[in-house]
Amino acid sequence: MRSFGQRFSAIFFILLSLALLIFGRSQTQLIDQTRAHIFNAFIPAIVVVDIPRVATAGLSDWIKRVATVFSDNEFLREENAELKTQLVTSSELVIDNLRLKNLLKIKDGTVSTITASRIVSDSNSPFFKSMLINSGSNDGVAKGHAVVNEEGVVGRTINVASNSARVLLINDINSRIPVKLAKSGVNVILAGDNSLFPKINFMPTDEIAEVGDQILTSGMGGVFPPDLPVGHVNEITSLGEIKIRTSVNLNRLNYVSVIEYEIASFPILNTPDADTKNTTEPQAGQEE
Repeated sequence: MRSFGQRFSAIFFILLSLALLIFGRSQTQLIDQTRAHIFNAFIPAIVVVDIPRVATAGLSDWIKRVATVFSDNEFLREENAELKTQLVTSSELVIDNLRLKNLLKIKDGTVSTITASRIVSDSNSPFFKSMLINSGSNDGVAKGHAVVNEEGVVGRTINVASNSARVLLINDINSRIPVKLAKSGVNVILAGDNSLFPKINFMPTDEIAEVGDQILTSGMGGVFPPDLPVGHVNEITSLGEIKIRTSVNLNRLNYVSVIEYEIASFPILNTPDADTKNTTEPQAGQEE
């Protein structure tokens, strides 16, 4: 009996499927409308059922954002604390530096820009490395002013006319510039040799230079301010010559600045002779 019922149910559903298939082939428009009504009826239910999933996804994103903000906040707090510590240390060093300068009566020089100039010609000579700029005494340029650009030291003025000036480049054979090794602070002389790689002279025997060491102006001589970029050690030959690659590409100069470096002077102190003279000389209204 049970097997008969199962067979009957199978036959029934098969016949129903065939009937629906045939009906669907003949009534396509009606089937499409019915399907559309069913979908319209189920869409609100699907939206309602999907609300918890959307809310859960939004909550998850919010939690991730909160965690990211919290992590960034902790990082910024630590960085801020570190920067405050560095600021305090820097301020203390500045104060100590000022105190030492006042104690030793050390004064810094002043640097002022005279003018910006365009290069109008160069020497193009293997024996003389110089260039002509379109600024002169009418613009405040004087002999011995330093000439630089945004990359570093270019040279110094040697001849000045009213509207032009000639600049001796740092690689000229007649150029000698007091410089120092940035790493050790050792004072040496940069000597030009008419090549693109001037040399270091008067290097102490107990000092060792390495390729890549930075070279800065020392501030001695009163022409160039201290700590301007000059170049870096490019090669140390087998004979011990230290060759420098200049910071400025001397073959591609277009514009330069003329600057003046003035070393601060100290007031003249009263000498014992001056004090004696002041005390021995009669004052106005007194008898000799």
